[in-house]
Amino acid sequence: MKRFFFDLLPVIYVVLFFGGSIFVHEFGHYLAAKKRGLFVPKFSIGFGPKLFGFKIGGTEFAVSLFPLGGYVSIPQLADFNSVEGSYNVPSNLKTITCLDKIITAVTGPLFNMLFAVILAVAVYFIGIPVAEETLGTNIGYVPPTLALPGGEEVLSPAYRASMLPNDRILAVDGHRVKKFSEILEFIALGNGKDERGHPLSLLEIERDGRKLQLEVNPVIISPHDSDEAKISDDKIRMIGVWPKQNLVIENLHSGTTARDSGLRRGDSVISANGTPIFNWKALHDIAKCGGIVALEVERDGERKIFQVPVTKLAILKPYLGIVLADGTPIDVVPEDHASAFNERRTQFAGLKIFCSGKNFLKANGIENGDLITSVNNEETKSLRRFEKITLESPELSMKILTESGEKTVNFGAISDAQFYGTASDSLLGVIGKYNIVTDHPNPLSQIADVTALTFKTLSSLFSASSNISAEHLMGPAGMIKVLYSSAKTSFPWLLWLVVLVNINLAILNLLPFPVLDGGLIAIAVLEKITGWKCLDRVLSKIQILCFALLMGLIAYVTFFDIRRILAESRQAFELQRQSRLLIHYDD
Repeated sequence: MKRFFFDLLPVIYVVLFFGGSIFVHEFGHYLAAKKRGLFVPKFSIGFGPKLFGFKIGGTEFAVSLFPLGGYVSIPQLADFNSVEGSYNVPSNLKTITCLDKIITAVTGPLFNMLFAVILAVAVYFIGIPVAEETLGTNIGYVPPTLALPGGEEVLSPAYRASMLPNDRILAVDGHRVKKFSEILEFIALGNGKDERGHPLSLLEIERDGRKLQLEVNPVIISPHDSDEAKISDDKIRMIGVWPKQNLVIENLHSGTTARDSGLRRGDSVISANGTPIFNWKALHDIAKCGGIVALEVERDGERKIFQVPVTKLAILKPYLGIVLADGTPIDVVPEDHASAFNERRTQFAGLKIFCSGKNFLKANGIENGDLITSVNNEETKSLRRFEKITLESPELSMKILTESGEKTVNFGAISDAQFYGTASDSLLGVIGKYNIVTDHPNPLSQIADVTALTFKTLSSLFSASSNISAEHLMGPAGMIKVLYSSAKTSFPWLLWLVVLVNINLAILNLLPFPVLDGGLIAIAVLEKITGWKCLDRVLSKIQILCFALLMGLIAYVTFFDIRRILAESRQAFELQRQSRLLIHYDD
């Protein structure tokens, strides 16, 4: 029961805050219309067929099938029967004025802004858990290269531009930055280009008390680090910088020689091989070179140097990757404790099955982690022998031990089977401490920062020289997914995201597009200035056309939302698979 409530609570939060954001917007329109004496026959959250509703004071309040927004029917403001449904309009309606139209249209976005301010105040008092190093803009590490998802490496733009650890980034393309996340955001949203047409970011930095202007040419790569996530194709501008960290040793890896070297928990890392270190990734990259690392640490106010041999350890178990004829991937993983693994060993105490295809697992009545007792009626605990059987047999059959007993599962033809040996890495054996602190961002700063980010995103979206397109936008499906993920992990972050959603709703609805509030305001002002009453007669047709275009855009954005969601689910399985393959060296 407790587990059910734990899973249900994030859904309740999403319904309350996402649905609440739409409700607040439409309720603003509703109150303003009523106050101005306008006729309001319907108030709907969502579009399409009504799911349920009730009537109060001549207005039908409804929740509709498609949660793509909402609307308040105001016939005097706009005739939108084909979308909102038909209703009886009284013959003695008040004549609507320009001021009525403006006040009714602007109140929806205004209510979203007020809701955002209330939530921003709540975020300020509750606080947001963040990594300490992200609260500043000091650089801790500039790697020489950036690794692409496919394994290829490219020269780091920051390294090429001679950026250094301890540089403090003050501005990106003229935008002042106060947090490391803002650096990444404004670089990604940049639209600068050099004379060769390559992406260009202008950075103002502070180095040794001097302010410098640097020109950096970002690379356009995917921020995802798995092949599964590449299908989302969210390539953005990146320069390759890591934040400055306070390097305190949290623990020492039991499978390495770090403990024998004299290092202790609580030591602060100063340098490695004479090079000052300000980020854990820098230390990891040095360890990759192997040999012995001269690690300088500070302990009780004194500095000491320890010679720490780099240890090459197995980090992933060997496994057999099988692909069925229909493309379903299956992993056969040993259940042994991994510390005894080596490159040549292929015989194990047992073999387990893992598959990303939930439908496949459900159809065959098996679960990830079930034990394989035989393959094609041959008992084997050797991955190499397993591979040989699958490659030589026209069809594959396994006996699998489940909770309900042993089952025979016919997998059919195999398109591919490949053995992957033990993966290893060079480890120094130092486990770093990561400080999570509670940030209390000023409410006005929250509103100002999100507003600036929204306008910068719109500017990049409509700029031909940026690398941001409609594919990078997030529709209702994407917002619901992000809100749900935040609700499961951090309620304060959920509140902050709802602040962002409401400010975005306010700003986007004020754009001068006919079906949006800003379009209604623009038309009302144009009618007042020109006296063209003919706009009333053509407005409904313009709105229908613009509504269709808007729904088309939402459908387009939702397509990429779904691709991202699928990519993230596959990436989540990949992380689970990696954790099963990961070798744990217990104390």
